[in-house]
Amino acid sequence: MNNRRIAIIVVALVAVVAVGGLALYSTFLAGDDVARLGLDTPAPSATAAVPSATAAAPSASSAAPSPGQGTPAGTGDLAGPWTVTSGVAGYRVRETFLQQNAESDAVGRTESVTGALAVDGEPGALRLVSTQIAVDMATLRSDKDRRDGQLRGRGIQADSFPTATFDLATPVALPADFGSADVAVILPGKLTLHGVTKDVEVAAQARLESDGTVVVAGSVPILFADYGIEAPNVAGLISVGDNGSMEFRVVLAKA
Repeated sequence: MNNRRIAIIVVALVAVVAVGGLALYSTFLAGDDVARLGLDTPAPSATAAVPSATAAAPSASSAAPSPGQGTPAGTGDLAGPWTVTSGVAGYRVRETFLQQNAESDAVGRTESVTGALAVDGEPGALRLVSTQIAVDMATLRSDKDRRDGQLRGRGIQADSFPTATFDLATPVALPADFGSADVAVILPGKLTLHGVTKDVEVAAQARLESDGTVVVAGSVPILFADYGIEAPNVAGLISVGDNGSMEFRVVLAKA
């Protein structure tokens, strides 16, 4: 084989690899550019691709509480059981291609969120005494069908571990101004993910809305090894880091 033919073959192989690499990048790593879930973040449809956000909402773990939209007159009715009427939850992780970070986080969301909580005490001295939240992981969807397919059998293995849950571990005192302002609160509890239960602290914010509902949003960092999750890796080309986060936004009504 002469040098010219070898050169042509090498150029052709380089072109194939380049085109394939661009296709993989576009398929997996172009980035979702989805706002973090917060008190003011509208829930996306779980049946469609996650929409792009025009502006990122502050993360629950870093944003300071802002003035709420609830009414102080409603605080006297807060004690008692509450039920999740709607919600959205999911994951956020940064993917890499050939060890280069994607443009933005990969985000998967679902609206299959159920749960309840209970509050006791008097206005100005309320406590959150129990919380149970469950997420149907098998219904998580991102803007990439191939990514979703990977996570059903790899990574979080949603087909084998379809439910993630959070249970409050100990009662938590709510800030005295809850009902008239957005409040920040740390929720200690047990998170069950990928069949493994770990103690966690969820950084959350809560708001009493003028219609009497309560909105709670928050996030918790996830170290994959803690939950026995093997970070997905596609032929050594596409991978994710060793950590990510779970985030949620739920709306609750008095039961």
